[in-house]
Amino acid sequence: MDIKYDSIWTIKHIRNGEVIWEDEGPNAVSQEGEEALLESFFRADTSYEPAQFYVRLCNSTPTVISTLSTIANEPSTNGYAPQLVERSTVGFPTKEIDLGAYRIVSKTISFSAVGGNIGPVTNAYLATTSDNTGKFIAFRALSMTRTILDTDTMTIQFRIKIS
Repeated sequence: MDIKYDSIWTIKHIRNGEVIWEDEGPNAVSQEGEEALLESFFRADTSYEPAQFYVRLCNSTPTVISTLSTIANEPSTNGYAPQLVERSTVGFPTKEIDLGAYRIVSKTISFSAVGGNIGPVTNAYLATTSDNTGKFIAFRALSMTRTILDTDTMTIQFRIKIS
């Protein structure tokens, strides 16, 4: 029996309280993410255990061999900041059984543009830090380039299951 890692990200672009675009699909796990999972869980190497996670946006094309320092064009103005997803039941408040396998569901995080636009952005990604000192865990390419206009919000939630 094969073990399968399944992580689905739901991304919504909201304007004036209405969803104007929605994208849902699987993410890709980076080599650093694979290594962190294996080292921390199976080899008890606590140096790979993150204190927290952060969802970040960029206008570049990460690959499985990317690192945080090689990801370019992260927004930096108009209200943009990496969004915290706590490594706890706060960041992952739901644990449930889905089709016979355990699944955790993240909280919904939001990127809201204030005083100007955020973007364009083409990818969302999960990191262990809000700067480039941590590990690049996973990423999700958006189905189309998005610019979060002043007063718009982009929300992201993900579900992770191993079956």
